[in-house]
Amino acid sequence: MKQWVKEKQSIQDEAARISNQLVEWRRGFHVFPELAFEERVTSSRIIQILQGMPGIEITQAFGDTTAVVGKLKGKNDTNAIMLRSPMDALPLQEETDLPFASCIPGVMHGCGHDAHMSVMLGVAKLLSNRRDMLGRSIVFVFQPAEEGLGGAKRLIEAGLLRTYNISCALGLNFWPKYGYGKLLLRPGFMTALSDRFHVSIQGVGGHVAAPHLAVDPWTIVAHLIFAVQMLVSREIDPLESAVISFGQLEAGEAYNVIPEQIDMWGSLRALSPDVRDFLQSRLEEIVPLLAQTFRGLGIIKYQRNYPQVFNDEKLVDVVLNIAYEYMGKENVEILQKPLMSGEDFAFYTQIIPSCFMLIGTGGKYWLHHPKYDVPEDLLPSAASWKAYLALRLSNMDFMEEGWIE
Repeated sequence: MKQWVKEKQSIQDEAARISNQLVEWRRGFHVFPELAFEERVTSSRIIQILQGMPGIEITQAFGDTTAVVGKLKGKNDTNAIMLRSPMDALPLQEETDLPFASCIPGVMHGCGHDAHMSVMLGVAKLLSNRRDMLGRSIVFVFQPAEEGLGGAKRLIEAGLLRTYNISCALGLNFWPKYGYGKLLLRPGFMTALSDRFHVSIQGVGGHVAAPHLAVDPWTIVAHLIFAVQMLVSREIDPLESAVISFGQLEAGEAYNVIPEQIDMWGSLRALSPDVRDFLQSRLEEIVPLLAQTFRGLGIIKYQRNYPQVFNDEKLVDVVLNIAYEYMGKENVEILQKPLMSGEDFAFYTQIIPSCFMLIGTGGKYWLHHPKYDVPEDLLPSAASWKAYLALRLSNMDFMEEGWIE
């Protein structure tokens, strides 16, 4: 244990020394955000940085995507540990007024992926300098398309886990509202089922002064929004959890013209597969029937998006014990309930033992807000924790009874 106490301090000290570099990397990613599967400049920058780290084998464009995979070989090149960072940004207009705000109109790192990439590069640098201490190989996966297009699934289907002999996975995200610098996790389900849907309401266009000669899709949409919210409040057990929200709408071209068609996109979140099945079925019933009631046509296309992130109980036990040693129990919080957020890290957790963690930022603005930001002084502490955890796990083996050193 004395060895690890000394190494913890060494990693923390080095992380503090490279803090300016972490900030520089983060700002570079933030100022030039790219959307899902378009992260070409981002991946090129990651490759350039990784090339300066001894011992890291780099694979570009894994799975015919923008993914970048780096590997540090350990003494045992089987049962590798995967660390994952998403790369993509959001279709969102930034309003932070930061001096390094996005230079791309309508695109922003509003979910912290810029900070996640910076932290991961910091981890790679810290572990590169300790590669002779690795018992097992570490695989750094810079993943495209976390925001809704299933980049994790794409990489799995391309053989990521098999190619790199990956046996477990770690994910770490920054999270607002929770206590600054606190580590947050829970065994079992960590997130909700997350789906998306597209509703198209078709009517008959016309002049706003003669609505009786048209079929107004706005009227249908207004009734539909209320009807959908009633599904959650009146058809789901109050003890269950579910959310249906609309986030995008396209309609009309002039203030005085009733449009022919309105398109809306939304998301459904649930913690129970039965609740998800029921709500999907009801949405698919209500949309065409309600539109028909008002002489219109309603079409819904429902897409099952992400399963739930499942944190392996035995791995979480080990992570918690290491965290208690590393930062003290007072800085670790076990969440009582899963998050209602969706996260495509879930695809990895369906196949291999995994642990998805959060670091609280105490931030005012929620994820996907145009003013969302990550405190940069958390970057070195997050990098040092993740590096220390990976180093410790690389020197453990998984047996039926659990993880042993």
